Amino acid sequence: MPPGTIVLYVATSLDGYVATPDGGVAWLDEFDTSERAGGGDEETGDDDERGGYDAFFADVDCLVVGSRTYEQVLGFGDWPYADRPTYVATSRDLPRATDHVELVDGDVAELAGCLRREYDTVWLVGGAALAQSFLREGVVDQIRLNVVPLLLGDGIPLFGDGPRRSLDLVETTRYPSGIVELCYDVGTE
Repeated sequence: MPPGTIVLYVATSLDGYVATPDGGVAWLDEFDTSERAGGGDEETGDDDERGGYDAFFADVDCLVVGSRTYEQVLGFGDWPYADRPTYVATSRDLPRATDHVELVDGDVAELAGCLRREYDTVWLVGGAALAQSFLREGVVDQIRLNVVPLLLGDGIPLFGDGPRRSLDLVETTRYPSGIVELCYDVGTE
């Protein structure tokens, strides 16, 4: 990836939801995905069962997280992102998981510009509202969508009524869990 790349890396149900209506993500546990909080089988290091998470995370220089997703990750236990710089988009005063967590409030395009200048690979963790904001501003360079073979039927949609964007499929990977990772470069319209 070129320097300053912002990547939306996320798991979604086949029908396009990132969470249940109440924000729950326990449905991901069945598929041993690692998009929640770096979970999965860390002892075996089996990236095939982790949906490519380990390989992706190894290249991540910093993370951007929405406040609700951040609070959810805090509830999972130990902070999963070690000393990686993490920017939490929020207007609220939240507890900082580590000294590497910074609370930011302001313009998405401005934040994206600052992150591009400082880091090579920026992981846009989510949630859906933050992802939609970044997409509306046209600052997402790549989408790595881990499609989980499950129809939730209802929940929080990843894309909602976001803007129209051209996508160029650059890679497809099928994992033994049934997850299919679709990697797209994002165009502008």
